[in-house]
Amino acid sequence: MTEMSEFQRTDYYSSTGDTLRAYVNKVMVRMGCGLALTGGVAFLLYTSLIRGGFFYSILSTMYSPLMVICCIVQLAVAMIFSIRLTALSTSACTALFYAYAALTGVTFSVLPLAFDFVTIFQAFLFTAVMFFSCAVIGHTTDVDMTRFSGLLRGGLIALLLTTVISIFVPALRDSLLISYLAIGLFLALTAYDMQKIKSFYYSTDSYGTLRENLAVYGAFQLYLDFINLFLRVLQILGNRNNRR
Repeated sequence: MTEMSEFQRTDYYSSTGDTLRAYVNKVMVRMGCGLALTGGVAFLLYTSLIRGGFFYSILSTMYSPLMVICCIVQLAVAMIFSIRLTALSTSACTALFYAYAALTGVTFSVLPLAFDFVTIFQAFLFTAVMFFSCAVIGHTTDVDMTRFSGLLRGGLIALLLTTVISIFVPALRDSLLISYLAIGLFLALTAYDMQKIKSFYYSTDSYGTLRENLAVYGAFQLYLDFINLFLRVLQILGNRNNRR
């Protein structure tokens, strides 16, 4: 095997970096499109709601069943992503992701009824700054984040159990401590998932369907991190404004 010259080695790593950069950009664009879809659906349905349109007639008669159905479908989509990722086509994965984002928009359409638009905008802005800061850290750090995977999974399970319990214990539902801990958890997950996207790129064939499916899955994971961060920040800002 012939050794590459310094120029060839530099050119090789430069071209590899460009390809990785394009892959990461593709993931981030998909995530951004998912967020835009969620916001668009939420805004349209909220507009229909306040004008007493079609969505208002549905929401006024079957609010709870509609939200339950949305949550069940979202859970099903997440499970399909995890179980059938390697068997699905890239188009199917993309459709599932955007379907999930649209359903999230349905559930988010009622947020302006509980929070004013200034608070929602502030929450989105703070979330975006924190999210992209941790995404950059995850993309550039040399620390192997996989060593924390067990801790992060345990944190997610604990948060899920706390969320379920809070349905029956209002004090937990309004706990700012849990919100702050959740923010820390999802910031860590953002860095972890961002680093995982790099491993998707390096561990798969450049022309394989799996790499493209993993790009969609990576966008989905980052989307979930952003959404959960946003909800926790919104809860904190909402509680702060209510105390004024």
